Amino acid sequence: LLHSIKWLPPIRRRHLPVSNQPSKRGILVVGSINSDWVVPLTRMPLGGETLEASPIQYYAGGKGANQAVAAARMGACVRLMGRVGDDRHGQQQLEALKQEGILTSLVGVDDKCSTGTAIILVEPQGQNRILLIPGANHALQPAWLASHDDVFRNAELMLVQLELPNEVVEQALHLAKEHGAQVLLDPAPVRPLPETWKGMVTYLTPNLIELAGLTQEPLDAKSPTGQIHQAALKLCRQGFAKTVITKMGERGALMTTLKDSYHCAAPKVQAVDSTAAGDCFNGVFAAMLLEGCSNREAMKWAVHAASLSVTIQGAQPSMPHKGMLKVSGAGSV
Repeated sequence: LLHSIKWLPPIRRRHLPVSNQPSKRGILVVGSINSDWVVPLTRMPLGGETLEASPIQYYAGGKGANQAVAAARMGACVRLMGRVGDDRHGQQQLEALKQEGILTSLVGVDDKCSTGTAIILVEPQGQNRILLIPGANHALQPAWLASHDDVFRNAELMLVQLELPNEVVEQALHLAKEHGAQVLLDPAPVRPLPETWKGMVTYLTPNLIELAGLTQEPLDAKSPTGQIHQAALKLCRQGFAKTVITKMGERGALMTTLKDSYHCAAPKVQAVDSTAAGDCFNGVFAAMLLEGCSNREAMKWAVHAASLSVTIQGAQPSMPHKGMLKVSGAGSV
């Protein structure tokens, strides 16, 4: 893998705080925290069929937590706001996050809900299908966010996903806008974006399935880049985001704005598990922006990091550390 990554863009160095200390202008992730139950399969079962599977594997996960870990491993100061259940899985997730240096004081513990769970079925080629049980993630309330608006004031960039209720996401968007933070919205699991969210998102990062769902365009893995750009451009014109970055798996990613587009190809790798590759992209992209990278530079780092992540089993275990991307011609990170 490392020999296939020929170069990464140079970075204009900025001072970064130590990741386990509060930062005046760092990354805030408002998002889900899950326990991932991964089931490797030789193939997906047919309707009504019973199929023997490999032993189940347990990992820390959740889109919010995954993105927080990805950003923290790149050296960013990250604070996570979310909710877990008062159970063993919740305790394990919190401990894992603290070990990454992520600030977790705003992760609530709910004694009425279990910790969110994702059941992930993985085929031999690395493709996955996920069943999501939200649990405590859906117990997060807009009032909780509003009572901690100082956290949004201290954020330079906020990441949020759709594993939370719409009213929570909307409150997060309003608070970020009020305090001048950039917003990266991951529209997953995909559902229609409310009109009230227009003008509040800086970066929207769907994958191809999500872009098709948001635009009602017939897109798939073989769709021409121009067709993908036009679909993403529709979202920009509608005001849902200033920049749409479409994650295209092994084809890399496509950045679309009202002015232009930019395609970043991905290195060829042997995929083992694609779980959380999109989360890896988002977290690394955000961290590199705070390092001083341009959008295109940050996108190149994110594509390469996501490509590395699919070669490793599990969600958070697959998030690369910054040193893993120090390859020939990469420059200092």
